[in-house]
Amino acid sequence: MGSVAVGAMVVGTSLLVVFALAMATLEAQVDDSIAQIEATAEPITQFTIEDATNVEGAVVSFTINNGGSGYSPGQVEVNGSTGSFLADLVISAGTVTGLNILNHGSSYLYTSTYFLEVTGSNTGSNLNITATLGNLVYVNVTNDGSTDVDTDFAWLFSDGGTPTNLSESHDGYQPTIIFPGETYEYYYYSGGQSTVSRIAVTIDGQTKAASVV
Repeated sequence: MGSVAVGAMVVGTSLLVVFALAMATLEAQVDDSIAQIEATAEPITQFTIEDATNVEGAVVSFTINNGGSGYSPGQVEVNGSTGSFLADLVISAGTVTGLNILNHGSSYLYTSTYFLEVTGSNTGSNLNITATLGNLVYVNVTNDGSTDVDTDFAWLFSDGGTPTNLSESHDGYQPTIIFPGETYEYYYYSGGQSTVSRIAVTIDGQTKAASVV
């Protein structure tokens, strides 16, 4: 009689162990299913490349050969030109030490050498700045989704070349958050005078391509 009771107890314990293992497996499967559902439910990044444009003959950089003396705040433009380049003078003790470019301009002739000259009246003298011309590419990207886009995790490819991070514009490292519904203007130097035919933008695994006009 005693052996029968012991046997029943062993069987019962075994069944409890099997039941516990089954429950643990079921819970793990449920947790995994919930995780997959939640991952599937996460919003997918959506964006549109509104346009992409080559701007040839733009002022892409400058060289201050002589900062001059006696200058007060003012602006410079390309000498003898009706182009749209414009920059603010950066001055230290009357000497021009840099420029804050407001408009890189376009369509300046690559065969010419251009200097930048002060617009309007200014008390300074002997300023000498040469301009370097090249091609800039301007791209407008709109965030069509419901989540923010961090430009640190967005990349642009020009004609299948090396990717450029959207936080690294022609003006340097400028990380930006593109909020839903916003359009972000990004521009970069294509290198020398070469234009770009096609670009591709990749954000969070989503890639869009566009022709550059």
